[in-house]
Amino acid sequence: MTEIRGTNGTLRHIAVVGTSLAGVRSGEALRRLGFDGQLTLVGSDPEFPPYDRPPPSQAVLTGGYVDGARLTVAPDLDAELLMNTTAEGLALDRTSDGTGGTLRLSEGRTLDFDGLVIATGAAARQPAPLKGGHPDVFVLRTFEDSLALRAALLHGPRVAVVGAGFVGCAVASHCRALGLDVTVIEEGPGPLGHVLGTAMGRELAELHRDHGTVMTTDASVAGLHPDGVELADGTRVPADVVVVAVGRAPRTEWLRGSGLDVADGVLLDATCAAAGASRVVAAGDVARWFNPLFGTVMRVGRRSDTVEQAAAAADTLLADGENAVPFESVPYFRSEQYGTTIQFVGRGNGVPHVVAGTLAERQFVAVYTDGQHITGALCVNRPSQLIRFRRMVAARAPADLVLTPEGGQVGTVAANLTAYEAADTLPQTA
Repeated sequence: MTEIRGTNGTLRHIAVVGTSLAGVRSGEALRRLGFDGQLTLVGSDPEFPPYDRPPPSQAVLTGGYVDGARLTVAPDLDAELLMNTTAEGLALDRTSDGTGGTLRLSEGRTLDFDGLVIATGAAARQPAPLKGGHPDVFVLRTFEDSLALRAALLHGPRVAVVGAGFVGCAVASHCRALGLDVTVIEEGPGPLGHVLGTAMGRELAELHRDHGTVMTTDASVAGLHPDGVELADGTRVPADVVVVAVGRAPRTEWLRGSGLDVADGVLLDATCAAAGASRVVAAGDVARWFNPLFGTVMRVGRRSDTVEQAAAAADTLLADGENAVPFESVPYFRSEQYGTTIQFVGRGNGVPHVVAGTLAERQFVAVYTDGQHITGALCVNRPSQLIRFRRMVAARAPADLVLTPEGGQVGTVAANLTAYEAADTLPQTA
């Protein structure tokens, strides 16, 4: 095979575990970057390419993706496909050479490799008190999950949504649009609090209440009862359908005992290389990597970030430690709730500062800082402002642009931002 950068011709066989978006795109990136050795994709899906996973609360519940859509795949992928196959264990080479290893697969099979991409994705979290029994309980992770929920909603049920993240809030909004009775149950003080912080979470709770959704905050779920959900304080929330939207659980069970840090996903360094291993990378929902832009370990959020991380992981694997490039990403979330467009970019740490519009009108921009730099921005019904603030977060723009003296005017902030942009100190790409 052709020598690929630092591999010295020793990277002959790369295994990609997971035919998720991250897995498929990493395989394509390996070929695009010049790897011409053996490439094996291991996927639990019965067919290849698998179904694309659409935004469940918007694309499927509202009638899109009726027949499903499959991932597109580059025609020159040239990979061995082991479909309907699961990885059950990983043994890494711990000799002096310290590269490669063996995968233990279903039905007693094994697969040796020189390089490994972990892309097994994540499953919907489902707390033990919300498993089984009645009423009907749904999670939203796959295309089939979304179809099943859409069918259940056609019967006009009372709905309880457990979890007020972006998925839970969007589901609640859709159910209200259908005229259904909806209660959202959230452990924190308001929706999206883990992303936007307490203040903005409480602000958005009022958006739900204004549209007839019952928002129950600071509440934990104890279990199901025949007529709905029982809370820890004994309160019962009536429901015929329960939607559980409490986040993702990385699929790392098969990696236990491998020596990798998989406490909450595969731990990666800034280049997407697995900590404590050689020639092992990961991408997508299964991974948590050190994002040098924010100086912290985090996950990718949007679809485009997953594609970019998959390419970065492939690049790092082929670099084999030589000139591997750190992967930086600015998190982005978007949601449509009750006709309101909610967009967020960056990290919601610190105190938000409203720099345009007003909270009362629900048409505003709130900017977050760490005291030195702009770290995030929430745009509510201000879609045209998003790219501007994303560029500022990526450029680590100074917090002084929005931290006006006490009593300062929003107009002063706007003037500061305009002057900063005019100084051409920001990158020219969004």
